[in-house]
Amino acid sequence: MTSRNAETPVMAPDWADACACPSCGVPLDSVDGKLHCAKCRGSWPVIDGVPHFVESFPYWGEMPAEQMQGVNRRAATGSWRAALLESEDPQVRKAAGMILNLDRANWHWLADLPPDSRVLDLGAGTGTNSHALGMRFGDVTAVEPVMERVDFMRRRFAQEGLPHVKVLRSSLWILPFLKNSFDLVAMNGVLEWVATGVPGDPAELQKRALENVFKLVRPDGYFYLGIENRYSLGYFAGYPDPHCGLPWVPILPRALANWYARRKGQPEGYRQYLYSSGGYRKLLESVGFNRIEIYLALPTYNDPRFLIPLEDNIFDYYRETFNGGGKQSRKRIALDLARRMGLLKHCEYSFAILARK
Repeated sequence: MTSRNAETPVMAPDWADACACPSCGVPLDSVDGKLHCAKCRGSWPVIDGVPHFVESFPYWGEMPAEQMQGVNRRAATGSWRAALLESEDPQVRKAAGMILNLDRANWHWLADLPPDSRVLDLGAGTGTNSHALGMRFGDVTAVEPVMERVDFMRRRFAQEGLPHVKVLRSSLWILPFLKNSFDLVAMNGVLEWVATGVPGDPAELQKRALENVFKLVRPDGYFYLGIENRYSLGYFAGYPDPHCGLPWVPILPRALANWYARRKGQPEGYRQYLYSSGGYRKLLESVGFNRIEIYLALPTYNDPRFLIPLEDNIFDYYRETFNGGGKQSRKRIALDLARRMGLLKHCEYSFAILARK
């Protein structure tokens, strides 16, 4: 799709028809540039076509805040793509690959849904998944709390001519939508972060977040979860956890991981919980999801070139075809033995998970 220039106007969405009061659950009215709840008298501003249900949120993203702000300044007067690709900053250029890669949402072809389906992307970041989903579906809402990312997505979708991909500023804890509103809800690399900076048991917070999501999915609708595997082989070799930067914590018992993180200077302890395939299945079933399909996302869920059903024997074919040959070493012999025992597929890096309501 050819990008529009930065000045191309795009029709603002009618948010009053799309949103509900996060406290009362009743539909909202549009009054003087704000969304207003007639029941509790709450109101939320709509700025540059984006409703704001959070006032502030700490920055985090694919690049440092200063670089992200610079990208937004360039995208405001030119092309969002050029703002990434023509940057001389190595951190921006490194992040550009992930931000531009629409194949990150290849998993959506696994969902049997018509083009007019309503889709919600929670923790949408810089909009890569929402962009890809908008190429297939006619109603996509991208929810993101970080202001710099909201600004980037607003310009991205406007320049790409995707007015049906809407941006809303909010967090996973404030979801201003009616129950049973969406045919598909996606969380890509989000669930592991929900307990960061939030008091309470991480496992309970993750469960509560999924309960909130479950309410939004229509009967027979889909929920997608892209996330790392707790028992990835790299963690056993001492590779650092990509969320907290510490080795061992994903595979340690939770209490020991929490103690270790505090000893290593992280006062909140270990809070970015990951699970095994069985752990994710149990967690999703506990909030009401069923018909859970777990795929190995290879090489990662952020670059899923292969989506291999965990329960089938296709993984053996994949390993033999794409990782066969080469010099026999102790490592290769050990991996082949683990594959033959049916263990290796449970130690890949990440999962793509589809669940039904």
